Amino acid sequence: MRVRCGACRTQFDVAGPGRYACPVCGSVNVVRNGAQAPSGVGGYPAAPGAGGEAIAQPGAPPPPPPEKKLPKVDCPECGFNFIVGEVATAICPMCSAEVKTGMAEPDEE
Repeated sequence: MRVRCGACRTQFDVAGPGRYACPVCGSVNVVRNGAQAPSGVGGYPAAPGAGGEAIAQPGAPPPPPPEKKLPKVDCPECGFNFIVGEVATAICPMCSAEVKTGMAEPDEE
């Protein structure tokens, strides 16, 4: 199988899925969809730890859902639909028109 290095774009041959060091720049490249990686490819040694075992990648936990859904409004001038905060009047990001959100204005003292 022929692959291209993600760092220097050099093409090189690999026997199958696994982790392989680029013969030119040494960057480790992951080839997916397979089981066992060979110990050497084309006379070049495989990257350290490329025995075919899965390497767990810690994933970031998903962000918490918003506490309350933010309102959306349609601009009467251009029709653009956008999210607004808790304001009585918003400025359309597309055409700069003032858009009434329908929320009550705070009492001014």
